[in-house]
Amino acid sequence: MTKADSQPIVVFENVNKDYPGGTNALHGVSFSVFPGEFISLVGSSGAGKSTLLKLIYAEEEPTDGTVYFRGRPIKDIKRKVLPFYRRAIGTVFQDYKLLPQKTAFENIAYALEVDGRPAREIREEVTELLDIVGLGKKGHKFPRELSGGEQQRVAIARALIHHPQIICADEPTGNLDPVSTREITDLLLEINSYGTTVIIATHKNEVVDQLNKRVISLVDGRLVHDEARGKYLIKS
Repeated sequence: MTKADSQPIVVFENVNKDYPGGTNALHGVSFSVFPGEFISLVGSSGAGKSTLLKLIYAEEEPTDGTVYFRGRPIKDIKRKVLPFYRRAIGTVFQDYKLLPQKTAFENIAYALEVDGRPAREIREEVTELLDIVGLGKKGHKFPRELSGGEQQRVAIARALIHHPQIICADEPTGNLDPVSTREITDLLLEINSYGTTVIIATHKNEVVDQLNKRVISLVDGRLVHDEARGKYLIKS
């Protein structure tokens, strides 16, 4: 799918985001994300990467400007509808955010249990996802029994449970060694190959180079570079 034959899935239109105390996290940010794209969102700590992702999955609202999803302003989505909207956005974090008292299988299944899905359907869905992320034989393990890379695989499987249109991954390899980093990056590329849009925030040059995808660079809350493909040096 190319930009010529698709409509943007996400659009930022002159977005500003201020926090109490005068902190300006984003300033005049505008760009579009098209279905099936893989975007590396780069910048140093405090550049605004996490804030940008939070605006997409509606954890924050812009101070000025508009963020659109499928042509609709996200800020117009009613609070009672937000949980349904967020099913279209899979989120992955640096610290995994797994429930320590639940096994890998149970962590992934939890969202479906809350929805009241039948046990057989849950078992089939979760088993398939564990296979996709390469943990088919480790569903019975608790997070403390898994490596960091394996925990992140569980988190990615959980993010896929509602078959989202977008995966927003905030520094998903930040706590991982080089081998695990490569494995997680390859997994996200595989997920993207199925048609899921992926936006990954990262400060690692090696991740950006490995991905070789579109790069959006933030510096002090401003979008300073939007490169379609190729290697890109993250400026400190």
